[in-house]
Amino acid sequence: MVKSIIALMLASAAVVSAQTRWWEDEQSAKAALEERTIAEDYKSRVNWENGYLEVTAGGTCNVERAKSKAQCYAMALKTARHLAFEKLAEIIYGVRIDADNLFANEVHQDVQLKSSTEGLIKGAREVAMERTEFEDGSVWVEMTVGIVLTGEKGLSSAVVPWLQRRTQAAAPKLFTVGDSAPSDVPPASGLIVDASGLGVKPTMAPRVLVQGRDEELYGRVNMDRAAAVRFGVVGYTDTVAKATALKERVGESPLVVRAVATGGAYSADVLLSTDDAARVVAANMKSDFLKECRVVFVVG
Repeated sequence: MVKSIIALMLASAAVVSAQTRWWEDEQSAKAALEERTIAEDYKSRVNWENGYLEVTAGGTCNVERAKSKAQCYAMALKTARHLAFEKLAEIIYGVRIDADNLFANEVHQDVQLKSSTEGLIKGAREVAMERTEFEDGSVWVEMTVGIVLTGEKGLSSAVVPWLQRRTQAAAPKLFTVGDSAPSDVPPASGLIVDASGLGVKPTMAPRVLVQGRDEELYGRVNMDRAAAVRFGVVGYTDTVAKATALKERVGESPLVVRAVATGGAYSADVLLSTDDAARVVAANMKSDFLKECRVVFVVG
């Protein structure tokens, strides 16, 4: 269900972008949740909140070389499509795969990640096309291509296996509280980490760490593979109220905690106090929501 909804969002958002030229609307982008590149020959955005990445690229033709208006259009379309897919690959390789690395860093070291990512790029959707004709017979074509971030056809389908391979090679030390877990923490259906104002940068595979301790609370070993592919490791939004409304992700009664700092070279991991980490462990012992990836970060 989530995958189909996100796919619909991608298609809808991309079609609208070609019609309303989202790159000309400076007020519509949320810096923490939508990363934009606006160049002369292409525009791109990574929307972390709704879970998609899209690129719009343009192309034209040499009127003198075209034998007809139809051929000119075909040449322009081919140019636009080629550039759009080329830039899509560039943008994907520039995405943060975790708090310390970009896709570009890891695909050169992990053959399986490289192969699966290239396959996803080749299978990216052509979601919109805009054609403009001019009096001299030339034509300008803009093609929008996109890919979702989660689901079997999304980037998470490549990232999650990569994450599991890294975990098998070097498993992290997990935070545990044992018999000292607080007993007054009610059951929770999910986890919302309020990291607003800390400068968190979204990534495909962030972690929840414990301040002052070299221990991980969530992010690698305590998640179900199918859930991580379907949902992504975490979800992102910009207010606690909006996070709480994501019932399919965090359920009816999520636990809300406040992050105290960020971690990693790209400030993508979040750190909790020891007390809040203990509360999360205690709540998770009652419903195992971390395994199901029912985690949302509030950023911005």
